[in-house]
Amino acid sequence: GDSRASRAAVERLDGDPFDIGRRRIGIAGEIGGRLEFQVERELEDPVPWRDVYVNYRPTRGLQLQAGQFKIPFGLEETTSSSNLDFIYRSIVSNRLAAGRDRGTMLHGRLASRTLGYELGVFAHDGQNARPKHAGRVSGGRTLAGRLTVEPFRHSKSAWSDLQFGVAFTRSSLPEGFPAVRGRSALGVSFFDSDLWVKGMRHRDGIQVRWRPGPFSFASEVKRLSDDRRGQGRSGTDLQPFLARGWYVSGTCVVAGAADAASVARPVRPLFQGGFGSLQLAVRREPLVLGSLTLSDTLSTSPRAEAVLGNSETATTLGAAWHLNRWIAVEGNLIHEAIGAPSVTGTPHLRIWSRLFRVQVSI
Repeated sequence: GDSRASRAAVERLDGDPFDIGRRRIGIAGEIGGRLEFQVERELEDPVPWRDVYVNYRPTRGLQLQAGQFKIPFGLEETTSSSNLDFIYRSIVSNRLAAGRDRGTMLHGRLASRTLGYELGVFAHDGQNARPKHAGRVSGGRTLAGRLTVEPFRHSKSAWSDLQFGVAFTRSSLPEGFPAVRGRSALGVSFFDSDLWVKGMRHRDGIQVRWRPGPFSFASEVKRLSDDRRGQGRSGTDLQPFLARGWYVSGTCVVAGAADAASVARPVRPLFQGGFGSLQLAVRREPLVLGSLTLSDTLSTSPRAEAVLGNSETATTLGAAWHLNRWIAVEGNLIHEAIGAPSVTGTPHLRIWSRLFRVQVSI
């Protein structure tokens, strides 16, 4: 259950400041040691089906997954919501990562599990980019891949958990206004992407994660580019519409857990000789939408050569108290700065928001 408060006008479901979210049910299992399956459904949601897939695993290095699941793009996006360090994913992940879609994917781990790969073909470019308005477009058939490496996996040093990764998606993009738009952490609109696109959508990302003892560090850089072929006033190609951003986050286990990787499993749970575990976290992220080229010809016209976009920079402070492996209490304080006052025509707004969550996993 979430409680939200903000100086900005944010939506509240049914006017209720306390939202009971994630009401879902699912089943997962294994058949014969080689076939895995998962079916998960929201109890109250316009798009109820989440992960619905089977995974055939003849060997660790070669596996085949088919159904609906997350496109392999984004460290934070492909992390389960119950294992996040913050109440919400970063704005960069929510706006630029793909999300779930139907598809087929080859994946596995090679070289004594130090090298991981994922390569798949999907029907579209994910639910995160899917338009809610008929007048907007998103990517069609999508090729996606990710390569990760843990160079010190078999080391007994603090570097054993270090992971690097690169990822991409490539999608066909029909003509129209793109569904990728600028929204703050709680849904405040700051850029509507009202410009014509057509051609291909490219996503590229770099990720890194390191969890030495009680500390953790994670960062991602993401870039989304939409072609604007034939969208000039005389049918010429325009420079692509770009959305790019990054985040850096860090956490520290204050007490109650052996390390950052096991903070959700306290050494001494509440009512069992202890008080659970406590973790503090901080995250910094900018998100920029518009053209890469800055010039005097920046415009808000749907067919402008150089698009006058907008940006947001957010800082999140968080604390999480895991009473035991099933119950957690979290609080986040978010400061968002929207717009650039030095750029004429873009709004400038500073927003403070606070979030509170009680999570029970059964």
